[in-house]
Amino acid sequence: MFKRIITLFAAAALFSACDSKVELVDGVKIQFFQHDDKAAKLKDGDVLTFHVVIKNHADSVLQDTYKDGNPTKALIQPVQGFKGSFENGLRQLATGDSATILVPIDSLLQQTQGPLPPFLKKGTDLKYTVKILKVQSRAEFEKEMNVEAAKAKVDADKRIAGEPAAIADYIKKSGKSFAKTASGLQYSIQSTGAGASPKAGETWVVSYRGTFLDGKEFDKGNEVPMPIGQMIPGFNEALTLMKPGGQGVFVIPSGIAYGSEARGPIPANSVLIFEVKLHAKK
Repeated sequence: MFKRIITLFAAAALFSACDSKVELVDGVKIQFFQHDDKAAKLKDGDVLTFHVVIKNHADSVLQDTYKDGNPTKALIQPVQGFKGSFENGLRQLATGDSATILVPIDSLLQQTQGPLPPFLKKGTDLKYTVKILKVQSRAEFEKEMNVEAAKAKVDADKRIAGEPAAIADYIKKSGKSFAKTASGLQYSIQSTGAGASPKAGETWVVSYRGTFLDGKEFDKGNEVPMPIGQMIPGFNEALTLMKPGGQGVFVIPSGIAYGSEARGPIPANSVLIFEVKLHAKK
């Protein structure tokens, strides 16, 4: 639920039948699974659509666009930094290609000059497994985006228009009694708890389960630190309505959730339902 900047991570090893070896191509460590040497390589200005999942040295998956259900897009730009970068690795590929690009953590550290995250280890590689789905010129991409944007607006307008009725139907079927705040947040406190309620700027430990109106789960967490004010507006407000030890159900309209932005498994203009237990201030 935190507002994250999504980093491109490598796709899971979907090509287990392949026994290809790691090669060094134009400074990039790369293992091809499917590749056409005669195909035109990517060039500056190309826009590619691809699936990707990144694994660290322990083979822990850091992100998987297959799981998210949304391939990612990237604009090919002039190579900057070291030649063994993920971006330069993409240049070695063409439509239909699949490969793992191995990026040295030590080289990344030299570029970022920042602290090393705990899930990465010096002397190892970050492994990006990619499948190139489509390559377009910038003009082709912009034309496609304009068509998609027009369709998305029609869909969004229809979805937003039906939101109040959909929320009302959910509340009726829930059998619970809900109150409504000025922002449109609807809440049902199942267990009151006791003590001072959370305030903006504080961090509280929370257990939660997030679902859509149809009951499909998109996220959950157990005793997770939550900084009040750094999450979606509806969830920030929800926590301020609770007391330590309390439990509640919150219906967050799309306007105070992620709005017109899609986030991972959460489509744009989605109403979110959260079952929450507030533990203690951190």
